[in-house]
Amino acid sequence: MINKLALKKLVEFRRLSEKRQANFANQLKVLKVAAPVEGGGDYWKRSTSGLSNAFKDNDSARITEKIEAVVSVYQSTTNVLTKKMYERNLDILHNYVKFDFSNLRPEGELKFLTKSKELLTIDNVPLQILPHHVFTFGKSNATKVGAIWFVAWLERFSKEDLGLYAEAQFNYLSNVYEKQYSVDPRYCLTVDILTMETVSYDQILQGKIKSQLQSSVDSLNRYLN
Repeated sequence: MINKLALKKLVEFRRLSEKRQANFANQLKVLKVAAPVEGGGDYWKRSTSGLSNAFKDNDSARITEKIEAVVSVYQSTTNVLTKKMYERNLDILHNYVKFDFSNLRPEGELKFLTKSKELLTIDNVPLQILPHHVFTFGKSNATKVGAIWFVAWLERFSKEDLGLYAEAQFNYLSNVYEKQYSVDPRYCLTVDILTMETVSYDQILQGKIKSQLQSSVDSLNRYLN
């Protein structure tokens, strides 16, 4: 079995030519090297952390606070590439200054859970699932669980890509929390912070977006097995 694979790497794999897909799989199989975490580490951290805090507190004031913090470090750096990174994060944050985060939340009080580090393994492919929040909501006798993941990619995600994230979150929540809670597909959410587009697993169940998770794993396994 290969080491854990960042979900974004599975999305990237889908866009490769057959030759490059084979090379990608061979590197995983031979070197047993885990793919890096989402976003190449910290590139989008300034914006995703601001959005994560605003979602948790249901308060867009957290966005303004994050902008002030990023502007401070932006002004103190002289590196051109670092400045560009800060500018891209600031552009995202400015788009969310007046955003109503209640649009992403179920009604009522949310309880935020400690996130499990359990991998989602599909046909011997272990996927790393890293939502920003896992939360419960609803009545005590019918408590539901959901998750939200803020993502960004300069090459831009398609709706199907975002759906892959949402479906992976649903499966992850089902594996980890289903004995305690009912997983709500409406709140297995992926938010593309560059386009401000949100996709839920419920959209896949309704046939509005094509499921890509299993087919992507199947494609990868054709080269791994």
